[in-house]
Amino acid sequence: MRPVPALLITAQLSTLGGGEARTAAGDPWPSVPVLTRVFTAPAGRPDRDQLIRTLNLTVAQVREFQRLAGSESAYAQAARTLNTAGDRALNVKLAAMNAEKDRKVRRLLGGDYAAFRAWVRAWWQAQVNRAQNR
Repeated sequence: MRPVPALLITAQLSTLGGGEARTAAGDPWPSVPVLTRVFTAPAGRPDRDQLIRTLNLTVAQVREFQRLAGSESAYAQAARTLNTAGDRALNVKLAAMNAEKDRKVRRLLGGDYAAFRAWVRAWWQAQVNRAQNR
């Protein structure tokens, strides 16, 4: 998988509507492909390692995150090839996928879910800051 350029993060923020942009800027979970960026993008390796250390993830949890990142990535690939008519259907599927991804991560992490969300918000803010300073 190719690394996600920092400018893409800024572009995603600027294409969202007013309230959505503020929400995504502060908390991208689960609508932004965080797991893909952290668990499959080569540039995400340091972030992945930090998340693993921060949450003291088990090998099984890391594998599940990698599996979920693969699903997330597949939806992102499908979105790139759609025309306008397919956008609505994909948006419905993406919303369902995001809800299911969140449910699975909640179940996977249990009591550590809140720490995961805090980590994602801090990580996202760092990504946004890097993108804006380029």
